[in-house]
Amino acid sequence: MNKNPRKPTDESVEMEDKLPKIMTQPLPMILDELENYIKRVEEAVKQAQAAARDSREAAAQAKLSGEKAAEAAKKAADAAVAKVREEAARAADALGDRITEVSENLDSLEDRVKQEAISLDEAFLALKDKHIEQSPFFEN
Repeated sequence: MNKNPRKPTDESVEMEDKLPKIMTQPLPMILDELENYIKRVEEAVKQAQAAARDSREAAAQAKLSGEKAAEAAKKAADAAVAKVREEAARAADALGDRITEVSENLDSLEDRVKQEAISLDEAFLALKDKHIEQSPFFEN
């Protein structure tokens, strides 16, 4: 075996590598490592909790912003619909006015055509009477 207890041989180094740390390192070192590991884990947990809190706050703000944007979009859409309805009502009124005007013009034209037709009928009757009076083919 090893004649010098202070100088480990290759065999003893291999043995230490195979043994658990508790068998090869002093307990205070292991406890210090565990304490450092626990502190790192606690810090990581705190950071994860802070990140979760921040993400919840960001999600709440995003939700609020989304709701505000949806409300603004709804108001804009309602305003646009109201404007279109108002313009359509104005166009319908204008169209109704134009239809009324055309109808009145048509009625007036119809009256004039009737008057002209009556005048033509009267003129034809007068011509007929005159023709009968002057014609040698018709006897009184």
